[in-house]
Amino acid sequence: MLAGRPVIAPVPVAGLGSLLPSIADVGGAVFTRAPWREPPAQARSVAARLLADSVRPGFVLAAAFAGDELVGFGYGRRCSSLAALLHRPCGADFVLKELCVLPSCHGLGIGGALHDAVVAWADHGPRWLVTHSRATAAVGLYRQRGWQTVALHPAGGQRLIMRLSPP
Repeated sequence: MLAGRPVIAPVPVAGLGSLLPSIADVGGAVFTRAPWREPPAQARSVAARLLADSVRPGFVLAAAFAGDELVGFGYGRRCSSLAALLHRPCGADFVLKELCVLPSCHGLGIGGALHDAVVAWADHGPRWLVTHSRATAAVGLYRQRGWQTVALHPAGGQRLIMRLSPP
């Protein structure tokens, strides 16, 4: 259990390198569990995907720290392929790519705080995300914050495409 409330902070691209091992650890702890059940190496590859996305326009990363320990993160970037996939204009949209919180820290409001920070810091415009339909806590969080399911992902795997209209 955490002592005190985690601090949510923006992470500039320049400060990303030192956090990548911790991001991989959090991703490994999250994505090896149900409903994703990814092999450990694949689950930890979230750090490599985040690094690749960090050079894309509109990149935003929020991190949750309990002392010096990374306990969660959320990130996104501008211009998602999801808009094009659904035959919507692409360019001013934003995709919430990942939102991860260590399982030992679930239920403490960290996911909601990370979500709210990323969305607040992102460019305005339509927002998109993809999540697993059986990730009930995540789907509940998103719906509570106004996200609506607009389609099933055509690649399958029980993934939902969700959209949040601009404020």
